Amino acid sequence: MKKEKFFLILFILLLWIISISVPAQDSVYIIPIKGTIELGLSSFVERSIREHPNAKAFIFEIDTFGGRVDAATKIRDAILNTPITTIAYIKDRAWSAGALIALACEKIAISPSGSIGAAEPRPVEEKIISALKAEFESTAKKRGRDPKIAAGMVDASIYIPGIKEKGKILTLYAEEAKKFKFADIIASNIDDVLNFFKLKDTDLVKLNPTWSENIVRFITDPTVSSMILTIGMLSLYVAIFTPGLGVPEILAIVCLGLFFGGHYLAGLSGLETVLLFLLGLLLIYIEMHTPGFGIPGILGSVSVFFSIYLTIAQKSGTTQAILTGIFVVASLIIFLIFYLPRSRFWKILNIPQDQKKDLGYTAVKERTDLIGKKGITLTMLRPTGYIEVDGEKLEAYTESEFIEPNTEIIVVKVEGNKIFVRRSEK
Repeated sequence: MKKEKFFLILFILLLWIISISVPAQDSVYIIPIKGTIELGLSSFVERSIREHPNAKAFIFEIDTFGGRVDAATKIRDAILNTPITTIAYIKDRAWSAGALIALACEKIAISPSGSIGAAEPRPVEEKIISALKAEFESTAKKRGRDPKIAAGMVDASIYIPGIKEKGKILTLYAEEAKKFKFADIIASNIDDVLNFFKLKDTDLVKLNPTWSENIVRFITDPTVSSMILTIGMLSLYVAIFTPGLGVPEILAIVCLGLFFGGHYLAGLSGLETVLLFLLGLLLIYIEMHTPGFGIPGILGSVSVFFSIYLTIAQKSGTTQAILTGIFVVASLIIFLIFYLPRSRFWKILNIPQDQKKDLGYTAVKERTDLIGKKGITLTMLRPTGYIEVDGEKLEAYTESEFIEPNTEIIVVKVEGNKIFVRRSEK
């Protein structure tokens, strides 16, 4: 009897687990399209559609100024390819890339304060305008909407009598959207949408990105991504020319790890770009720790910048994005080299620099006692690095050639706080 009760309880428990894990076929899922449209959002939308094949309908609640065109086209393709009913609810605005997502849906509802359009790309280039206009036209035509009006949201040169003047980008407010059949209903809330499309008696489920998708969304945001990349590259530059593990190395690892990791998870970059970047770092490391003619350093720098190019390349604005990033990084590096060592902040940090006798510096004791002593290099001297003499770790300079680690050296002269060495002749 006890066994029968046990199996009965187990059977009921299994039925309960199945009932809560398998979605009902009449569920309606709300998918929010808010904030900047980037690849983290497109991954979330694709997953939401893929994981709910039995949904009654998907309602895309849109409120966005736009974002990445490639992310929007991914969302558009996912919406067009699903057999499930798709409804766009423009809560406030569906501008730029958001307009393309709305047009991809079978039905469109718009709030009284909503608007759709304003999709002129940046930068304004004929090639980009032509490609994006074709996306808008084909999407509108697929859903039975006027393709010329859709094109007018992208191309300022289009003239539509009574609707759009030449030289202006088209944006439709709620009444205009309904008048020109770019909205089926003006709805004040989701309940109005459900009532109009006869979905009132269905279960309503709101989907949200996972914590990992939210992190990817944050990292792949164009502004955040540029900041992370800039900080990472500057930290890498400082780390290369500053011996020892410290803050620059940690910042470079964290920032560049976030940059490539976030873009890899978002599907923006493949494993090959990450490997190319690591190869570049390895070549730069070899260049900094072995004597040579700079070939590893050149190849490493090319690998690093090419991996970044492949990662942030977009269907629009690629050249501008790359040049802007390079300009910012180069400008900050020049600032670090020329201005920062002379600044008051640098002096407050008490970072060592040339302290000449004729300028009145007397605090530094010249280590003339080291002249003629032998030691061993702890790091590559290129031309500066660290040596060990009589068990004491010291910073030293070579007179001419680079000297590899674990090489016996001899101190030949001392000038102020600078110790000069050369290879020891055995």
